[in-house]
Amino acid sequence: MQGHPSRTRRKLLRIAGSAALVLVFVIVIWIDLTTGVWQQAVILSGIAAGVLTFLLTALFFERWMSGADHRRWYPVTHLALTDLLHTLGDEERSQLSRGVIVARAIDDAGDHAQVLEAIHSERRTITQVLVRWAGFLAASADVQGIMDHIAALALRLDAARDAVLEAEVTPENADAQAAMRASIEAANASIRGAVDEIEAVLHTFAKKQA
Repeated sequence: MQGHPSRTRRKLLRIAGSAALVLVFVIVIWIDLTTGVWQQAVILSGIAAGVLTFLLTALFFERWMSGADHRRWYPVTHLALTDLLHTLGDEERSQLSRGVIVARAIDDAGDHAQVLEAIHSERRTITQVLVRWAGFLAASADVQGIMDHIAALALRLDAARDAVLEAEVTPENADAQAAMRASIEAANASIRGAVDEIEAVLHTFAKKQA
């Protein structure tokens, strides 16, 4: 899943930043204890204090406040992600009451008009749920990976629509038909990936709340 590498990078960056901040503190304190440079260079000491304050705020205080906001809004975040998950799930094959979600899929077996209608319906459904929750999730939850995935899904649906239109114009062109099927499969794979990503985030949230 795409979210795991991103979260791992952020974790490594936080660890590296924390280590660098501790090192800077040690150096500043060592200089203060062993020399009188801070008393002699007032401007330099002010710059150093400002840098340390900024690092503390960026690496610790801001993260702590953000985490507190996320915990406060967790019930609404859970509702929003569950709504997204159910929207991306196939109602006939999923067992929503049991938490079993089977991703929706666009069928490329029909004629071009039917496939276009299926893509349009999928795009409209995703747009509606995004309009309902995108503002809240962007402001109150640490789910940027999911938002990026949903946005990429919308782009893949647009690409699938264009491929179907091209195949409809040239029905005898085998390459165009193959490109249409490949584009639809890419969109379906993106839907499955979004479902997996949301389920992983909900699982992580559940463990944090336990």
